[in-house]
Amino acid sequence: MGVRGMSELVVGILQADFSGTPQVNLDKAISLIKRGYREADLIVLPEYSMFNPLVLREPRRVYELAEEPATSKYLAGFVKLAESLGASLVVHFIEKTPTPPYTRSTTILITSRGEALHVYSKMHLFDAYNYRESDFFTPGTTPSKLVVIEGFETGFAVCYDLRFPELFRLYATSGAKLIIVQAGWVRGPLKEEVLDTLASSRSHENTVYLVVANQVGEMFTGRSGVFNPWGYRELDLGHREDYIEHKLLLEEIEKARSVIPVLRQSMERWEIKLKK
Repeated sequence: MGVRGMSELVVGILQADFSGTPQVNLDKAISLIKRGYREADLIVLPEYSMFNPLVLREPRRVYELAEEPATSKYLAGFVKLAESLGASLVVHFIEKTPTPPYTRSTTILITSRGEALHVYSKMHLFDAYNYRESDFFTPGTTPSKLVVIEGFETGFAVCYDLRFPELFRLYATSGAKLIIVQAGWVRGPLKEEVLDTLASSRSHENTVYLVVANQVGEMFTGRSGVFNPWGYRELDLGHREDYIEHKLLLEEIEKARSVIPVLRQSMERWEIKLKK
């Protein structure tokens, strides 16, 4: 990894069809990342890249495949990868709870030093389009704390969270410059356009970078990418399995917030309202 200042971040996005077991999916992810890795500081995997509970549907089967972070062979594989590359990884993890058959949809940040940090559990469960994540997941109760990665204060969200703008505004008003979204965006009529519109809106209304890592294949839409603080899509992975790296610039956030000061204006307006 090259030496850079604190004004830029190279993010790697992995888009693939993870329809196998945890071990098969781990091996596939490592192979794709190693094949394409160049200089990324941060690598993001999609939701359900451990395994896909929407296909299993049976809560007890999901619980059997879930793991505990401290003893997880799945996470251990990514710890080794992070240490070997000198990059941090954002891994989606299906975590056992003490109350079977319920698990949690969790984001784990694995640092380049090999630390596995629990940063977020999905707050808004996908009980829509005839799916019910609440049958096997228990929801997270708090937003993520912001983590500083190469100078970028970073928040985390998972898939269906994109439909809830309050979470993203909270991150932005707390100082976020980047929000990572891990997704398993299910196919359906116009669902690609919905994903694009929501991601563009969340980035524009908060003048932040939004990085979406999504699955692809028969069940999911693909279209992973990067949305800049102006609300424009800068990168589109289309519908293929791929790993791509992309550079984010802090100065682009500063420019956007100078020209489109919606975040500051919103905070001022709400401060006035709350005082009344």
